[in-house]
Formats: sequence, C-alpha cells, structure tokens
Amino acid sequence: MKGELEPGPSSAGLPGVLRLTAGLAVLALAGLAGLVVLDVLPREQLAPVGRRILLLSLIVALASAAIAGLAGSGRKS
Repeated sequence: MKGELEPGPSSAGLPGVLRLTAGLAVLALAGLAGLVVLDVLPREQLAPVGRRILLLSLIVALASAAIAGLAGSGRKS
C-alpha cells in the first residue's frame, strides 16, 4: 500500500549491549590467561586484574540496564 513504512534496521537494545559487554570481558580474561601461560604475567598478578575486569564488566552491564530502563519508561505504548 502507498504510505506504508518499511521496517528499518532495529538496534539490539539492552540484550545486545549486555552480550557485547560479556564478550569483551571474556576476550580480556582470555588474553590475560594467555599471558600467564606464556609466563609474561606472573600468576599472582592475574587475580587482582581479573577481578577488576569482572567488576568493570558488571558496572557497564548495570549502567546499560539503568539507561535502557530510563529510555524505556519515556516511551508511550
């Protein structure tokens, strides 16, 4: 019909952001584990850095959820 709009590309939204955050955290931890296996980074230093990466990922995930909640509350159904 004339005047109908075709659906455009939609964003992934909150699930996409959370998936991206989790993927980046896994890549960072895998990189650190590789450095430990190659003896570039001592094993004693891995725990604090890994913990910081996990905490940073949690902060990003919570902030993304809060932003999605705030943006969703402004929409009218």
